[in-house]
Amino acid sequence: MPGKQTTTKSKSRTFGTQTSGREKESLEGKEKGIQVGTYPDITEKAALTMEKGRRECFPKINKAGKEVYLFMRGKKELIQRLKNAFIRDKRVVENYGGRYIGLAENLKRCEGELYRGLPEQCLVIIEFKDMAHAERWTQSSGSFKQRDFPSPSDEMEMFATPVSYLPSEGLSAFQLTEMYGLQCSPSEFNEKYVSPVTQCLNKRRIYHGVVATNHVNRLRNCMIRPDTYVLLYCAEDECKLTDFYDSAEYRKYKDFRQMAVAETNTCFFKLQPVTNS
Repeated sequence: MPGKQTTTKSKSRTFGTQTSGREKESLEGKEKGIQVGTYPDITEKAALTMEKGRRECFPKINKAGKEVYLFMRGKKELIQRLKNAFIRDKRVVENYGGRYIGLAENLKRCEGELYRGLPEQCLVIIEFKDMAHAERWTQSSGSFKQRDFPSPSDEMEMFATPVSYLPSEGLSAFQLTEMYGLQCSPSEFNEKYVSPVTQCLNKRRIYHGVVATNHVNRLRNCMIRPDTYVLLYCAEDECKLTDFYDSAEYRKYKDFRQMAVAETNTCFFKLQPVTNS
């Protein structure tokens, strides 16, 4: 669904809407992680102050460089076959500058129509040093370079996104949100949703903006539409994420977001090490 159009012609970096040049600068900054804040004319001194505050508030994440996360989603019944393939492919992943972040054996879907009716799914996240290495791995892996792996009917979904912050190993609970079709101006959405929700997440010490981008590399069988904005939050445990999502504090912001965005899909999951057990 197309977003609301304005009179300018500069394309926004979020939701396929149109925006002014100044708003565009702010949105580009937001892609680096919304918990830091976005100011188009920020000075170097102010940036250093904000970064210090971020480290004090969120000590378990570090600012990323060119790293990307490669996501793989498939039927839950394929877990053991995936584990076997990942164990065999571990050395190849490392040769391409990758490392396994973990495997989620169950995705808790709590919002959205895109995946409704599908079988229960599992998810794997692999971190690569940059997008080029992620792409080369998908073309070189003995198992995963086969476009019909694990079988033609199973259609394993693969997509990759830039990473803004790198969580420590102690952060294993995640919230993945996909938003498509902004139906208000980016400035209104920032004022009524992004800014107040950011403050709530900061207060609850939820690590948000780990991924915050509409630059999604749709590698294989990807159900994510072009111009979808992808967000990834993390925390020490899943309850910390779901408690906020279900809270009265968040309800009014969620109500606004559901009116302002044509489609949102959200799921929660906990990552575990990729082992054969």
